[in-house]
Amino acid sequence: MNKGNASEERTSDWEPELKVPPTTLWLPLGNDLPAKELGKRAAANILGGDAQKDRLEKFARVITDGTTDCRRRGVKLGGLLFYPDYNRLPPIANIDVFGYYSTDPERPTSLEFYRELYGTPTERSIGPIEVTDLQLPAGPAVRFHQRYWPKPSGDPIVHEWEEVRFAVVPPQIDAAVVLNVGWVEPQFSQALINMADAIAQTLEIKLLDA
Repeated sequence: MNKGNASEERTSDWEPELKVPPTTLWLPLGNDLPAKELGKRAAANILGGDAQKDRLEKFARVITDGTTDCRRRGVKLGGLLFYPDYNRLPPIANIDVFGYYSTDPERPTSLEFYRELYGTPTERSIGPIEVTDLQLPAGPAVRFHQRYWPKPSGDPIVHEWEEVRFAVVPPQIDAAVVLNVGWVEPQFSQALINMADAIAQTLEIKLLDA
């Protein structure tokens, strides 16, 4: 759902950890199996193999599409939030985490870079972009809250997109971490804004060689 793109990521010695609502499904991005097969397995695991065939197929398609999209965008950790339970399709929100390295000239680790990148309105922006400096447990950060129209994709149904995004510079790694929580249904906006803010407070960086 989120159409932001990431540059190709190098192998890293860290991974992000988050506390998320219990009906968040982390996508199997590190699995080498085809996305379609991963979707089938996730559907059977979550809904049970005896669920109705059409429900299994719809759920599998959501997981397949989400996994394919996250892989395309270079997401480091990607999840789908279902609410109030896994019977709800489509999922209510996306949760994505990216890692951008100081050796990548297109994505430096300066917060000022992200303040300009995400805080500057574009032709797709709707209304003002809220920009807030804050200190998260993971490190200094800038928070962005915005609404915009996705890039044209040929899809006849295009929804207004809303997103809370955090650019964070953890002191223990040579990368900037970007956390996105995005959705298309405005009736859930306040609850999801609160959720995004709560999730950001739980972001931790785990060093793999520690």
